[in-house]
Amino acid sequence: MYALLTLAITTLCLCAFQYALLSGTHAAHIEPPNHAELALRMGEIASRRRNGSEAWDSPHGPPAARLGNLTSLESLSYGEELNVEIPSLTAVLPVTSASIPRLEDQLHTLMTRSDYLSEIVLVPQEALQVECRRSILSILAAADYSTFVELSMTPWLAGLDMDTATFHASKQVTTPFLLVLDEDGLEDIDERGQDALTLLSPFSSAVPIGPRGMASTTGSDPACLSASEVPQPAAFLIPPFVAPTRLFLDSGLDAGRRHTDNTWRMFGQTISNARSDAVGGFVVGSDNAESGWCQQEAPSEVAPHEDFPPVVQVSVPNIQNKIPEVDPTLNDVCPSGFGSFAILLSSEDDLHTFSPAACQLQRSGHTLHVAVYGNFSVSDSPSSLKLEGCSLDYSTLFAEDHVQHATALLSWLRSIPSPADIIITSLSKQSFPGAALSLSTEVPSNKQVIHIPQDDLPYCDWIGALTLEEFRNWHKPQVAVSVITNDRPHSLSRLLDSLSRAHYFGDALDLRVNLEQTADMETQQIVDDFAWNHGRVFLHRRIIHGGLLPAVVESWYPQSNDSYGLILEDDVELSPLFYGWIKLALLRYGRPEDTSPQLFGISLYQQKHLELRPEGRHSFNARNTFASIGLSDPSTPYLSQIPCSWGAVYFPEHWREFHAYLSFRLSEYAWDADQIVVPGVRSNKWTRSWKKYFIELAYLRGYVMLYPNYADYVSLSTNHLEVGSHVKDVPIETYMRKKRLFLLPLMPLPESNQSSATGLLELPQGQLPAWAELPTLDLLGLVAREKTLQERGYERRAELTGCEDVASAPYDVWDLLCLHDPLLGLQ
Repeated sequence: MYALLTLAITTLCLCAFQYALLSGTHAAHIEPPNHAELALRMGEIASRRRNGSEAWDSPHGPPAARLGNLTSLESLSYGEELNVEIPSLTAVLPVTSASIPRLEDQLHTLMTRSDYLSEIVLVPQEALQVECRRSILSILAAADYSTFVELSMTPWLAGLDMDTATFHASKQVTTPFLLVLDEDGLEDIDERGQDALTLLSPFSSAVPIGPRGMASTTGSDPACLSASEVPQPAAFLIPPFVAPTRLFLDSGLDAGRRHTDNTWRMFGQTISNARSDAVGGFVVGSDNAESGWCQQEAPSEVAPHEDFPPVVQVSVPNIQNKIPEVDPTLNDVCPSGFGSFAILLSSEDDLHTFSPAACQLQRSGHTLHVAVYGNFSVSDSPSSLKLEGCSLDYSTLFAEDHVQHATALLSWLRSIPSPADIIITSLSKQSFPGAALSLSTEVPSNKQVIHIPQDDLPYCDWIGALTLEEFRNWHKPQVAVSVITNDRPHSLSRLLDSLSRAHYFGDALDLRVNLEQTADMETQQIVDDFAWNHGRVFLHRRIIHGGLLPAVVESWYPQSNDSYGLILEDDVELSPLFYGWIKLALLRYGRPEDTSPQLFGISLYQQKHLELRPEGRHSFNARNTFASIGLSDPSTPYLSQIPCSWGAVYFPEHWREFHAYLSFRLSEYAWDADQIVVPGVRSNKWTRSWKKYFIELAYLRGYVMLYPNYADYVSLSTNHLEVGSHVKDVPIETYMRKKRLFLLPLMPLPESNQSSATGLLELPQGQLPAWAELPTLDLLGLVAREKTLQERGYERRAELTGCEDVASAPYDVWDLLCLHDPLLGLQ
């Protein structure tokens, strides 16, 4: 038996600095240890023993803030003490004759990678013990790191293969998290993968996570999983991967039994057997394609590690009690991209209806806790809804009245192993159990509770594509509907009917109807009789006829930066799924990594014709345009500078700026009314259109709007092109021919006897692309870079104002037009 060698590298601990900041103390200056002196003194302290093994300790010792293997941060909230544990990570690295020349580089990469790394355990082959010690001493002498990392060496037991020896060493680790490496360390792993492996990236901490995984197949051999931006469930992972240490202690592998399967497959099987989703790990990130970890002999037979030796588990002392449980508040320190969802529905039928979203959440790596109300008492063993490619375990809650319903609900919430990040329920907010859910102390904030009406459950497949962060922002955007009407009662009735038939997934939307002074009695009666069940209703009527420009511009004004305006003229008709598109887009492009100040709105209408080219209107197909430039997926939504007036959501900051800009233009404070702002576009002749001025603002700023791009022009809104302010009374043949140019098919609800897919997720990879991946079109429908649009605006601004400096104040019209606000000088 070889002795255990432990060497400590001690310098200023970042965790100690964090502790000092959060606990209100001052961080003292700590001199880094002299590692060369430490190496020379090793012989003097070599006689000290720890548990019968040779050990060397740093003369400086670890920073005082280290408590065992965890760093404790303390903060006060409402007079109570909250203890949060920083995740502590141990890396286990096998060393072979092939990897020993690279050992020092591997150690350097690990030790400078993550502040959560507290220990590295080396597992060298027998003949490499001495050379391994030499590498450790070299690292000690040259190290200048800002973390406390303990280096230790444990023997590679005779007769074991590398995976089994690594597994044996892993069972001796006492930190909450374990990074299992192969002989290559973090070589060939991309940045995203390395971040996940060292707890720097927000991924799950409940199951193994890593860039190399295997999926179960119908044959005896598993298949390699290719890299993907979306985490993929796997039957098992092979190193490198990170996992909670408790999984190794709970694996149940028989120490004295020889197994016919390989180590990591068996490890993944023990994990998947204990989970309702049968997942043994998740593949995140990717590695170098030339690493050769997955050697495919045939398309259907993949053997990443050929001839795996059998597992021989060596008995080790029972140290399970030494492993601290992962604190449920850990996500506050190391947030996870995977969340815990509590789903509470009225019946098993509702669960089946909601299953497309639930199964997608499960496939994305989230943990689901599901309960339904039923006619039987809660059983000890949960039921399971078996679907193609998905199995949903659920509990059944029994109650005879509303009070018992609420009691059973809260009792079930308390039984969930860890607090739910998100609660999704079909219970009405007005029901007793629903109100109890929102007000319960079991739910830290009612923002975590999402009430989806029972009638909306069949159309929720798009909800499964949301990220945990997007779910947390569910209640943040507030959409207000503004309808503009005058004397077209049939058109208004059709629009209001389409609004009533739409699904809003539990959200409240205020409705404002704007009546022109000349509105007829029939139109007024329709408004008086209309019942809106999704929020408040406001009625506004002008006393002096203003025309369409002020009617639109004054129809809505944002209350806050979370307020969004859906502006609808009465000849528009909506898809019953229009709000799903709005919600999906607002949540996706409201994320920090996908937010852009250039986005001024979201169109419901697809562009089928472009009208701004000087030569006149011409047909347009976004998919053909993107295919012609070689875009990998021409079905992607896209950005365009053209504002949509046939059903669109406008953003608060940009709409306020537009109000101010329009005031300057109409008052001629900045330029004459006939000043051409945007060169070479037909909208310069639209003297009575609000779009003329919004186009000017979009051009000067480089602003863009998001447009859908579904097949066959399927849209979330359409325009019936009825006679009004901008459509004149013409012969019926001419009118019908022109109307067909703009009438688009609306996205319908799925048939109840067919697929439950709504069609909203007919997007690249089933989700809205990242902001940087969206193609951009200019006012003429030509592909352009976002930066190019902004540069054109800067140049035109300089020509019009004489200001050479770039406008730097966002949404500030005074700055944009290079004017001085006289009120700024007043006290």
